[in-house]
Amino acid sequence: MNRNKLPTTSDIINPKMEYDVMSGAFHWEDEGLLYYPDLASAFNYVVNYRTSLVVGPSNNISVMESVNFDKQIFKMAKKYFPDWIGFHESRCSYDPQLAGRMMRIIKVANWRLEKFMNEE
Repeated sequence: MNRNKLPTTSDIINPKMEYDVMSGAFHWEDEGLLYYPDLASAFNYVVNYRTSLVVGPSNNISVMESVNFDKQIFKMAKKYFPDWIGFHESRCSYDPQLAGRMMRIIKVANWRLEKFMNEE
């Protein structure tokens, strides 16, 4: 039903990367998930696992501690959406520079969330 809905290419030269605190994952603005809420929900596990691939195995970022489940969903999504721009190698492979940036963003987001939760 949704097989060809997600973009395979991007016209954006430098797409913005965003962090979703609730899923603990990063996505890029050109991936099309925001336009399809049903797919966005289903892809939470996919982008969470993809984030773990980018930051590397030494950084445990799994929100639900469901790495094996996330990996299986990632493989299934890749089977049905093989050309999705979100599966581009640069978005699914370890990159020390990008990993450092992501980990700093996560640290700040967690600090802000902690601060918000502790306000009286």
